[in-house]
Amino acid sequence: MRYYDTIDESRQYLRLCLEQIGKHGLPTDPVNYCVWYEYVSGKNEELNAAIDNHLTNGYNFTGETIHQFFDLHIANGKSKLTALVRNELKKVFEKILGAIKTTNRNLTTTQSNLEMIDDSLSPNLSEGELEKIVAQIKTEIKLLESSNASFKGQIEQANQEIEHLKKKMEHYRSEALKDPLTRIDNRRGFEKKLFDSIDHATTTGASLCLIIADIDHFKKINDTHGHLVGDNVLKMVAATIKESVKGRDLVARVGGEEFAVLLPNTPINGAMKLANDMRISFEGLDLKKRNTGESIGQITLSFGVTIYQPNENLEDFVNRADEALYKSKNTGRNKVTGI
Repeated sequence: MRYYDTIDESRQYLRLCLEQIGKHGLPTDPVNYCVWYEYVSGKNEELNAAIDNHLTNGYNFTGETIHQFFDLHIANGKSKLTALVRNELKKVFEKILGAIKTTNRNLTTTQSNLEMIDDSLSPNLSEGELEKIVAQIKTEIKLLESSNASFKGQIEQANQEIEHLKKKMEHYRSEALKDPLTRIDNRRGFEKKLFDSIDHATTTGASLCLIIADIDHFKKINDTHGHLVGDNVLKMVAATIKESVKGRDLVARVGGEEFAVLLPNTPINGAMKLANDMRISFEGLDLKKRNTGESIGQITLSFGVTIYQPNENLEDFVNRADEALYKSKNTGRNKVTGI
């Protein structure tokens, strides 16, 4: 997590954060502080929506609840993933070590190696450390397969479970980069690919453009028609933008109603044309509620477009696209502005 708050802002958030912690009778530990700081600063809309829903339903806040909010909306499920991997590895160890103990062969070295690995499975392992442990287990499994055929079936089963666990790790890693509502990349996924794209543009000299788009008057849509309709509008906008780009381009939801389109190997005039084509397509839509047929009204978007300048940093690149977007918003909306 990276914060760009001023000292005055951070002091205000600290005061509000401590008020919330005290109000709900929670200890001032780092996880509580992190969750409530994000909440009062309004930077994490998914977290705020989840907490607001929790409050609306009259539920209490417990240590477990706060950890769930942290895992899902701040850590992107990473601590949940490491706990899952650790528990499943423990089960695999039980099977392998049990199989070793039932054989008459002397496999003391392998058993000792596996027990040492088992003991190293602490709760605070990183993803990289877990992957190394999985590789170590596979090495020991190969030694077991070659040394004793009497329990080969049990070892093969353990090997299959290790492979299944690796697939789970890959799935969770992929899910951590996705926005759960629209199923396109989230801000974390966008920033990861932005780093890679800037590196490629710097190395090759290829052009790289960025479009930032924002739904006009989205709060009014939510206030008038409800959050369910608002969610459907977000999904529609994400799908429409996704359909407008090519396979190598990236579409991400980077804020509540804000979307980013990353365009490698695209000149600025091509990015401007794409943004205007999308603007026109949204302008022409006539959306209606599915259950009543009631018109939602015109949905328009404002766009900011820019091109990467050689050797500039990531923040300057993104801030320039944001600046172009604000110009579109401040001069009438439903516009495309390039900088």
